[in-house]
Amino acid sequence: MTTSTQDTQRSLVAGSVITFFLLFVFITGVSDELKHRRTTFLDGKQTNRTFDTSFPDFSQYNFLRTLSTEEFPIHGKHDRIITVGDIHGRNDSLSALLDKLSYDPRSDTLIHVGDIVTKGGVSGSVAVLSFLSSNNITGVRGNNDQDVIEWRAWRNWIRSLPGGREWLDKIDREHPVDDDEDEDEDDDDDDDDELRVAFWSEPSNKDWEDKVPKGWKLFQRHYNVARAMSQEHYDYLRSLPIVMHAPAGHTYFVHAGMLAADPKRELEHPKQPLSHWPATRSSKPKGAVLRSLQEVALLEDVPQNKDPWVLMNMRSVTDDGSISKGKKGTPWPELWNDVMDRCGGITDYKLSSTTSQLAMSTREGGVKQSRLPCFPSMIVYGHIAARGLDVKRWSVGLDSGCVYHRRLSALVLDKASFLVPHEGVQLEDAMRADDEHSPSLQYGDDGRARIVSVEC
Repeated sequence: MTTSTQDTQRSLVAGSVITFFLLFVFITGVSDELKHRRTTFLDGKQTNRTFDTSFPDFSQYNFLRTLSTEEFPIHGKHDRIITVGDIHGRNDSLSALLDKLSYDPRSDTLIHVGDIVTKGGVSGSVAVLSFLSSNNITGVRGNNDQDVIEWRAWRNWIRSLPGGREWLDKIDREHPVDDDEDEDEDDDDDDDDELRVAFWSEPSNKDWEDKVPKGWKLFQRHYNVARAMSQEHYDYLRSLPIVMHAPAGHTYFVHAGMLAADPKRELEHPKQPLSHWPATRSSKPKGAVLRSLQEVALLEDVPQNKDPWVLMNMRSVTDDGSISKGKKGTPWPELWNDVMDRCGGITDYKLSSTTSQLAMSTREGGVKQSRLPCFPSMIVYGHIAARGLDVKRWSVGLDSGCVYHRRLSALVLDKASFLVPHEGVQLEDAMRADDEHSPSLQYGDDGRARIVSVEC
């Protein structure tokens, strides 16, 4: 082993130790905060959403999971990391995709980006849950998964109340599960309203109406999956974090999105995590240590990234910096890539003072641009089927609309995906000739990855 390789490994180990310590502190703080309130960034202002204290906490949030090098192997000769887009209960499509990939659990790590259940039907959702839970597949929580979790937690609460178990058994018998695929259940809102009025008019049901949170609708797809799934399935869904961080691959996994900077502030503001090099005890910190500290800071210092609703629902950011779940505003991946493109990396750190808090400047196309003292990170997400497969330099959107009978896609990473500039490693399979549904793309510092997909 060369001296250079040993130094690199020592830097990675040092960075990992610091990362895990900071993440422990961060998770503890976020967990305490979420027990008391939920912060949202909507309608042009930040608001605190306080839950009705008459209800238990149905959210069951598990905010962050940090993947170790064993859970996210990047150097194994035959190891692959396969990340699948939104499945939505399409178990047949998932099986077809894994067959096309020749998925081997002995050497492949399988990850999903959430929304694994609901729109594809109850039986399909249960089948997907059975496969993922029994094989201990890791992933993140989607907004549809969250709704199912909350309905199951609500049912468990009702069962704990006097007469609650008997009432649930009665209404479940009267309203059996409808297993039809339901891509848009808003089309029948008028009929649903009539049925809802009739349901709550029955004397045996009326006493329970105030036990259902405002805006929740019984017997729709999230409720039906919640009552059909097993305890094992429920435990698996609850175990899913809102966001996953793989320090070894400098990659985040999230369902909807994440921000590289607080849009309410200027990018060079000192409270922006990528506007300055992190403070360390060492006068000459290793690049791996600085990078680890900044990756943790993105989760800790951008307030929107601490709101589960944002990470599971965001699509765009409006001109005033508010979060939108619709098309209004700038798609958040564009903002992410704009910031990451300006990260100067370790070269800029070596050229600047360790105490400097100022971004340096460079010229691109004759226009003076601010170069940020930071390292770029990748982010992999789903949720936005309207944009389809959305591949940019520092982000990969994998929701290619399987539930709408389009395609189910997977991002395939291997050792060739995590090269650093000038590292002499053969790209092997990652550089195979592209085909229409298996394009090659640039990934990370100087690596390559592939997208593989199947029809749904």
